[in-house]
Amino acid sequence: MRQDNPEQLGETSAREMLHWIEEIVKFGVRRPGYPGNLATEEYLFERFSEFGLLDIEKEPVPTNCWKPERLTLAIGEARDTIPCIGIPYTRWTPLEGIEAESVYVGEGKPEDLEGVHLEGKIVIFDARFGELSAAMLKQGASDVYDPDQNIPDGPLHAANWLITNFTSYYHFQVQGAAAVVGLLVDSPIDGCSYYVPYDGYLKDLPAVWIGRDRANEVREAAQSKSMFHLTAIGKTPRMETHNIVGVVPGEGEEAILLTSHHDGPFASAVEDGSGLAVLLALARHFGALPGELERSLIFVASSGHFHGGIGNRVFVDRHKKDWLPKIAAALGVEHIANEVEEDGKGGYRLTGLPETRAIFTEGGPLPELIAEGVRKWNLDRSITVPPYLFGPEPPCDSAPYFTAGIPSSCLISGPLYLFDEFDTIDKVRSEDLENVLSFYIELIEKIDKVPMEELERDLTRGRNDPPADPPHWFLPPEFFLKSLREAKG
Repeated sequence: MRQDNPEQLGETSAREMLHWIEEIVKFGVRRPGYPGNLATEEYLFERFSEFGLLDIEKEPVPTNCWKPERLTLAIGEARDTIPCIGIPYTRWTPLEGIEAESVYVGEGKPEDLEGVHLEGKIVIFDARFGELSAAMLKQGASDVYDPDQNIPDGPLHAANWLITNFTSYYHFQVQGAAAVVGLLVDSPIDGCSYYVPYDGYLKDLPAVWIGRDRANEVREAAQSKSMFHLTAIGKTPRMETHNIVGVVPGEGEEAILLTSHHDGPFASAVEDGSGLAVLLALARHFGALPGELERSLIFVASSGHFHGGIGNRVFVDRHKKDWLPKIAAALGVEHIANEVEEDGKGGYRLTGLPETRAIFTEGGPLPELIAEGVRKWNLDRSITVPPYLFGPEPPCDSAPYFTAGIPSSCLISGPLYLFDEFDTIDKVRSEDLENVLSFYIELIEKIDKVPMEELERDLTRGRNDPPADPPHWFLPPEFFLKSLREAKG
């Protein structure tokens, strides 16, 4: 049985969870197929074995391993170089690079492109981030736990995982552009460290991001039609990554699934080393107690979150006839995060608060059980919201379980640093790790006693519904190119 003193459990686990995060961070960049990603898979397999899980498997997840080797952007005859980073999954240039006249097109809206000749040119545009609105989250919420009332009623910060005008890239392609340079004008920090979009789809135009601190310089050069020279050399092998899956057997036939993803854009601590640490702590806790629960626990450390969230999609498809009908609930955990803000010097500073958490869930008793748990374990700044608030699936790695009609929940936050190299160990909300762990232990124990039909009550999607539409942030290039070509005639 679980220890009577949850603080003691949490303290021990928090210390070890931070150690696990540090070990994962040491593997380096964990993009799908990178050495650090594959090393993390081995690490998780070993931990699952150590913690007594059974039927541990490395289930294959095919991915495009997009790996830059040389990236340079130079302007004018003097070839003044500008720091840049490749836009994920875009095409490589020839070895000699691409030299062409530049053209600035604002945000790349249709009105910005009227009468502008793009063929053969390097196109420069201002990339605009979305906005994470606390007002929107609260409006759709079934519960808000904000005891100190410090969740604002307006915007929280930029939603920098969502580039609202990235579809302009495909406009440029259809009009014959040679390459694309995106200016990160809405970035909260200086520099070009940024890994978005991460849909996994290979694209046909070479492209790079430029930091906000150099945006004016690049824009002015393009407005004067300077020659730009872009070199983007790399490899994109097709590689097999893996979901690491293990089981703690229960007494009955049904199961509860627990998941977090193991890849990340850099040597990322919060994204999602922090979620993995909670997953491992749950595996250690329940692995020591086989048969205590009625339901088995399936642990899925998923691959390919930064490949369009492919890992759990592959799991759902692979197990639709064996595990899926038996899964009574699926619980995801991502990002135990400290909040940051701009420091006025081109970087971040910690605010001292936890990043606002969204908990996606619906149906049956799950919202009420979650509301009780966040209060008991003081998961402040938590907003429980319906899963389809943002589109046809929730913006989290466990989305495929929601759309498969499985009663699901995912705790996730979206701090500003998730997609840059400044996601370091200090950004982990270490004082919350023990409470998040205890929250999940107790939630699992309570769900274990609820009949499946009660958990499924009032879900938006059923288990036999047709597949859900893809969300707009993971639509394939063909979707945009077809409509643009048809419009062009």
